[in-house]
Amino acid sequence: MNIGIKTIGIIMFISLIVISCTQKDNLVGTGGSGEHTPINTTIDHTNFTKIYSYEDSCAYNNSNSMVIGNYEEEIAYGLICFTSLPDTFSEISSVNISLKIKDRNNFEIVDNTTLKLAKINDIEWYENATWWVSSDSTEWSGEHFSETDYIDLLPDEYEIECEDDSINIIFLETNILEDWINDEDNNNSGLVIYSDTDGFLDIYASEYSNDENPILTFEYKETAEDTLTTKTISTCYDCMIYETDNEFGKWENELKISNIQPIKIYTKFDILESTFIDVLPAEYIIENADTALFLQRITINKAELILNNDGTNAYPLTGSIYLSPYFVIADTINTDDPNLPLLTNDDIDDLYISSSTDTLQSEQIAIDITKIIQYYISDGDEYENKGIVLRSLNVNDNFIHTEFDLEPEIKITFTPPYFEE
Repeated sequence: MNIGIKTIGIIMFISLIVISCTQKDNLVGTGGSGEHTPINTTIDHTNFTKIYSYEDSCAYNNSNSMVIGNYEEEIAYGLICFTSLPDTFSEISSVNISLKIKDRNNFEIVDNTTLKLAKINDIEWYENATWWVSSDSTEWSGEHFSETDYIDLLPDEYEIECEDDSINIIFLETNILEDWINDEDNNNSGLVIYSDTDGFLDIYASEYSNDENPILTFEYKETAEDTLTTKTISTCYDCMIYETDNEFGKWENELKISNIQPIKIYTKFDILESTFIDVLPAEYIIENADTALFLQRITINKAELILNNDGTNAYPLTGSIYLSPYFVIADTINTDDPNLPLLTNDDIDDLYISSSTDTLQSEQIAIDITKIIQYYISDGDEYENKGIVLRSLNVNDNFIHTEFDLEPEIKITFTPPYFEE
């Protein structure tokens, strides 16, 4: 009996909500009998007033992997640092570092001719604050990380063995570990791992799992009387940075996305009244001919920014692209100063809009911008239409690079507001 009463009460509550959506003072027309059928419309490429692609800096942190190598003249370096080392020692032997390969491209031979090691000079760096050429970065010596910041280890100082996807770096001398332990200033800055080979490796980082992360293993005695003890240490920091110059590229009338070097897309477009009004049914009457109020009360059921692949796709692996849209909140864009990107992170706003994904083999990709279009037409005071920025969510994972043609469009499905007579 009580269950039946509760059920009836829930049904009545839902009915009241549905009825309220058809009231004259409801902001958007949703639900209710007599609601208009959703209508399709398009903002075509002729309404796009600004199109740019631009380089940006990126913090490499909390990634599951490190990219090491180069592709299309872009270079990525892996950085690793081990702490929790013994305070003292009398003997050290059998020093090696193990790495696990997640993926590889054009990098079949892994040895000390293709993979190089270097000791980072006394630079204090942290994984969560490692940029390369960033206006708000932790600075290395000079304006960006370069060869002056590390010292190459000689090929006869180590050997590299690789079996399947397991890399074992064997140090023939123990000096590097001894220096880390004996460093009174605690400037154990770790190692750079890089390659001049035209290809790249994707190496698992510590964020992935305890089974695949970089491991330092060695044997040591604290005192001469002790027996040899095997010590195993995981990385304290591991991340990657990329090599670039000190200028942020900007390309007008180009639509391209790249992970390394990070390249984003900025577009600005007009949202015309006619886009919605011209497709209304003949019998639909805008109340009091108030088109501004009509636009504010529209429900955007779906809005997708469509980018068409123009076939120029340099990415070497089969994979997917993940793009996320952002509101632009800056009044101006930086087209003049090469030392700053077109837009910084302070110039865009993320309302945690869902990302969109598609394969690079697709002829087009559709990015969900429903929330952005709804804000732009319904609440221009909070978010004025200043454009959209697209960025890849995998900007530090690989050398993905793809270009789109210059005829983007926005496909919209909307429902006009419903007013009772």
